[in-house]
Amino acid sequence: MRFMVGYDQSFFAPLLQFHQRTKSPFMVNPYPYFSPDITRRLNYALFKPNSGIYDKYTKKNYTNMFDSIMDSTYTAMKALGYGNVEIAIGETGWPTQGDATSPFATMENAISYNGHVIKEIVSGKGTPLMPNRTFETYMFALFNENQKPGPLVEKYWGMFNPDLTPIYDVGLLRRGQ
Repeated sequence: MRFMVGYDQSFFAPLLQFHQRTKSPFMVNPYPYFSPDITRRLNYALFKPNSGIYDKYTKKNYTNMFDSIMDSTYTAMKALGYGNVEIAIGETGWPTQGDATSPFATMENAISYNGHVIKEIVSGKGTPLMPNRTFETYMFALFNENQKPGPLVEKYWGMFNPDLTPIYDVGLLRRGQ
């Protein structure tokens, strides 16, 4: 995996050089929900049992799309000479509901994806190419945004309602709070 030719040297190399110099993390937003082949790879995206995908370049078998996205990013950074720059997750998540155009936006899928991401990050196991590594991670989103314009699915990414009541728990609540 590499950054797009043309953008690799003109955009990403200077950006990563800045992060290296300032010792700041490069933030990425891994969203398996938006994968173009989500229909064929839903279990892979949701951390559910699947046969995985073998990467012939790294010789690693990936059993979830999150690890694959993170390692692809790392590989592209490393190819430019910036494999030592920390990676942080600016946002990731899964919506709980949508309309007919977003059939995978369900409560069950949000609980699966978000719960597994949180467990994976907290475990510190890292990814196949970045073992024993933790990533500063921000979940999208803390709250549903019932007043947000646009498609229905855009309103339902939160773990909490605007009145602070939990929509579901993926291990973040203590005694239901």
